[in-house]
Parts: sequence; structure tokens; C-alpha cells
Amino acid sequence: MGIGYATAYRAGITPWEKASREDQPTLLHLLDHEETLRPDRLRRAIDLGCGRGANTKLLVDRGWDAMGIDFVRQAVDVAVRRNGLDDARFVIGDVRHLVHSGVGNRFDLFLDVGCFQSLDDAGRTLMAGGVTELAEPDATILMRTGGPRAWPIRARNAVRHDIERAYRGWDVTAVSGIGSTDAAAPARAPGGRRGEWFRLTRA
Repeated sequence: MGIGYATAYRAGITPWEKASREDQPTLLHLLDHEETLRPDRLRRAIDLGCGRGANTKLLVDRGWDAMGIDFVRQAVDVAVRRNGLDDARFVIGDVRHLVHSGVGNRFDLFLDVGCFQSLDDAGRTLMAGGVTELAEPDATILMRTGGPRAWPIRARNAVRHDIERAYRGWDVTAVSGIGSTDAAAPARAPGGRRGEWFRLTRA
């Protein structure tokens, strides 16, 4: 996994970034909802598999105390230069070992745009355990899976069952795509590249 993503960044082949940009209206809608739930307190967020940091910057610009973590050093270096954020906002580390990565704890929001599905089953379980340990009791996970053709580098596609199996003790709700419960979510173009969004809360 690591070699594949590092090679893709060096070659400038980053289709997951394009997919994320195209789907930003859905993310903005979901963040609006999270922010209304926490109007009067400092909100802490972590961008899992942050890549070159676009979503980390988005969170910071919206007032979140946000940081990103990614294991590809080249991507994190670009994130610091491109976004004008302090390098303390980013950690070069493995999402499968969050507790000992130096990101801190007590997060209100975990943003996962394609990170979960890039892992194998063991890695997904490890990441889920770390997220659970670092989460506030009322924390939320916003997870975007990429769909069957969105990510050229991945172990396999991720569907709701995979998320529920890894995230024991969390309720999983589809908020876009098949089975969505959010009637107010922005309309999304059809096609495998668009994927689905899920919202996870502590059971």
C-alpha cells in the first residue's frame, strides 16, 4: 500500500483528489450539520489519510482545531507548503497505529475520505480501534468510500458491512448514495467514481 501511494504521488497520478473535489458539496453539507451540533465549544478533528492536506485546510478554515495524518512523507511535505499551515498540523504516521502516532486524543470528528477502504481487513480493524480510543464520547466519523472504480490503489472496495465489522460499538448510517437517510444532501452525479458517505456515531 505505502509504495503504491508514494509512487502515485511522485508520478502525479492522484485520481482520489479529483474525486474528493467533485464531491466537496456533500462534505460541506455534512460539516454544516456537525458544526450545528457543537456550536459553543472548540471542535477537534483529524483528517485520516490526509494526503496533500486539502481537507485538513478546509477544516481549519471552518474553525476546527484540525490536524492530518498520512504515511507518505512527500504528500505531507506538500500539505505544509501548499496550504500555508504550520507543520504541527500534520503527522507523518500510520493510521493503523493512531494511539502512538503523536496526534493527541479527544477528537470530536474523524474525517476519512478513502482511507479506510485502502486498508486490508486487519488494518481496518486496527484503525477502528485507534479511532475509538481517541474519540470523545459523542464523536462522529464521516467516511467516504470511493466506489468500485474510484481508487486505483486499494485492497478492495469497502461497503457498509465492512465498516460495521471493523467499527464495533458504532452505529453506521448511510448519508449519501444507496440507503441514504439524508434527504437534504446535495444531489450527486451517478457513477462509480462518486462513492458513498457514511456517518458513524457511538452506539
